[in-house]
Amino acid sequence: MADWAIYSQSHPLLVEHGFACLGAGRHEGQSPGFGGRRRLGDYAIVFVTSGSGVYRDPFVGTIEVEAPATIQVFPQRPHDYASPRGWTEHWVLYSGATAAAFEGMGVLDRRRPVQQGARLPDDLLDRFGSLRDALGRPGWRAAVDASMLAQGLLADSVAGRAASTASEATVAAVQADAALHLDVAARAALAGVSVSTLRDHVREVTGGTPNELVIGTRIDRACGLLASTTLSVQAVAASVGYDDAAYFSRLFTQRVGVGPAQFRKRHRR
Repeated sequence: MADWAIYSQSHPLLVEHGFACLGAGRHEGQSPGFGGRRRLGDYAIVFVTSGSGVYRDPFVGTIEVEAPATIQVFPQRPHDYASPRGWTEHWVLYSGATAAAFEGMGVLDRRRPVQQGARLPDDLLDRFGSLRDALGRPGWRAAVDASMLAQGLLADSVAGRAASTASEATVAAVQADAALHLDVAARAALAGVSVSTLRDHVREVTGGTPNELVIGTRIDRACGLLASTTLSVQAVAASVGYDDAAYFSRLFTQRVGVGPAQFRKRHRR
């Protein structure tokens, strides 16, 4: 299959408020790199489907890349990647407020730009064919199609970045005891890890802190109870870990956007 590259300016509203695909392409063969550290103004994903090479940046150093692998490139981050012996790569260039939000959520992790042994989608070539077609068409429908295809590829590129079994076990332990009134040290002890390890494991899986995990777990459980039971708001609050129903109601409203009673009215089954 021949090399190709296609670019599109996308719709300004997708760039400002959503997720815009700005280009995509394929390259097979030797890649000498960029002759130094370059900086992109946008995000990019590189899917390495065969061959090997290296990725370099001043924050993580030099990383050997062996297919299958993915490389995440971040805006304004100096980087270089090359394949002296040759590889096959497919790349997507994207931008937008949603892309920045994904990084803020921890979906994209600047500490881990390379994922070795990535589980690449079976239909990767077909999807890049569809993306190439969408980028080559004018109009809003093509821009939306390209946006959705690029978001799907992004999701698949990080889905294979599985957290370690130990990290997942730590998170499960914190969730199991989320209703208990414990400080971080006590939660770490119950999970059988140190405080620093607890924080690292939770960050790896969720992108957040142990406290954020506890609050999120409690609020999610409260949503389920409000929608599926007739328990009073005070009883729901106590069940998920809040003795003060008024405080729970304020926190719930802040997190969900509506109060517990209004949420129940909307979602009661």
